[in-house]
Amino acid sequence: MRSEGGSSNDLSGEVAGPVFQAGRIDGGIHVHMGAAPASGPAEPPFDAEALGQELRDAARTWRARFSQVDFVNLPRMPMLSDGEAVLRAARRAGVHGDRPLRGQGMAPGILASLLRPLFETWHTQAVPLDEDTVDRVPQGTLVSFEAEAQCANPPELPPAELTGNIARDPHLSFRVGERRVLVRFDPVWLTTSTAGGTLWNAAEEPVLFAGLGTVVRAAGGDRRPLVLSALVFGQPQTAAQAEWDYFTGQTLRSPAGLSDDDFRNEWSGSGQRARQKGVDAVESLTVGLFFDEDRVEPGQIDREVLARLLRVIPEHRRDLGVAIASVCHPQLYASGVRAVDLAAHLLAREPALWKTFTIPGLAAVLKETNLAVCAVSGLRPEQAGDLDDVLREEFEAYVGGVERDDGLWLHREVFPGHDRYRVVGAGLRLCYSEGDLAYGRIDQDDWDREPARWRTTGLFQDVAWEEDEARSAADEAEAAELLAGLYAVPDDPEADPEPGRDR
Repeated sequence: MRSEGGSSNDLSGEVAGPVFQAGRIDGGIHVHMGAAPASGPAEPPFDAEALGQELRDAARTWRARFSQVDFVNLPRMPMLSDGEAVLRAARRAGVHGDRPLRGQGMAPGILASLLRPLFETWHTQAVPLDEDTVDRVPQGTLVSFEAEAQCANPPELPPAELTGNIARDPHLSFRVGERRVLVRFDPVWLTTSTAGGTLWNAAEEPVLFAGLGTVVRAAGGDRRPLVLSALVFGQPQTAAQAEWDYFTGQTLRSPAGLSDDDFRNEWSGSGQRARQKGVDAVESLTVGLFFDEDRVEPGQIDREVLARLLRVIPEHRRDLGVAIASVCHPQLYASGVRAVDLAAHLLAREPALWKTFTIPGLAAVLKETNLAVCAVSGLRPEQAGDLDDVLREEFEAYVGGVERDDGLWLHREVFPGHDRYRVVGAGLRLCYSEGDLAYGRIDQDDWDREPARWRTTGLFQDVAWEEDEARSAADEAEAAELLAGLYAVPDDPEADPEPGRDR
């Protein structure tokens, strides 16, 4: 097309929609254009509040079992709910948090070893990066990641100062679906020289990394990557590594029934699999549910468990016993006995127990947590799984469960010996024995107050005391044996009943 002045329209065919090009304009020009017709249905307006709620619902407790902790950004740890624990570990290791880790001798390596079990029992909430969230997380969101990543611009020794240009600074790179993710980090917070070597390996071929980071630039358009600032990352431990650690340092004989699956890394995507359901032929089982005792108030475990039992199990199938106690077995504190050995004896059996723990996972809990246990009897295997799901989703003090078998010596020592409650249909029975009354373990105030307290919850149609006849019989037998010992006649009539006293 030619204008009258002889100039050509250089944009013709290059820009969508009408284009006006003028070689010369004398005076003013006014152009009015109507809106182009929509090519498709209008997108709904952006709802930031709804997105925020979706991301809060997507957030999960982040935990990791590392074989190696490569990077910890100490100055930014206070922003995390569990960050103070990292700073305490740093002080214990002799690390100065206001100075780069490089040049602090052995202290950073000691810190890395202290952090490995710590990250297994964290309660920090983060949004997992997956195909549903990677394009939606806004700037400032705390996210968790696990991916085969490559390292661009691996750090030299000593590390150079950052330029602020991610294309020239060290960073990890991986994909989540079609979206590229970049994780930038300051190499002065690498824990050891081994960590630097791992990053150089990752420059050659992908290495599996897991960690936490904050979103510093949200994904945009079709090609703009999501950029994170790393808080912590390292390599997840494999089942083979965990099994080797167990067998090379045993302090108790291995129990029967150990399997490779008992050592998998349940916090790693590569090690996740469905919980074990136990033997199909089992009609009912007793399950021990473990809780972080420091995160609950008195009586809270009772209320939380009973309320969820009513939701999970239909009324016509309820005939359940519930018992609660602290885990305080002397072996847990015996010198030289490792937590991983105790975990193996709690979890291993042939045939396999129903359980939600792995041996390394329970070992970390035993080392770092004061535990209470609730034993629930009369569950079917699928009901145990449903109860685990709802507790894990709704009660943050819950850490997992395992089927109880009184044929295992450590189960007899750890789990409570008798029921505190029975749930029958829509009713609650408060269990007692004659010994409880005789020895004052239940007084008149308790007798009146406890049923009234449970009635006010509205959970049960009726609440009443119920004698545990088997326990009463055991109490009577124990009392009879004690009395017989007190009034027994010596076998030898000449024996001096009070040695040292003149006859």
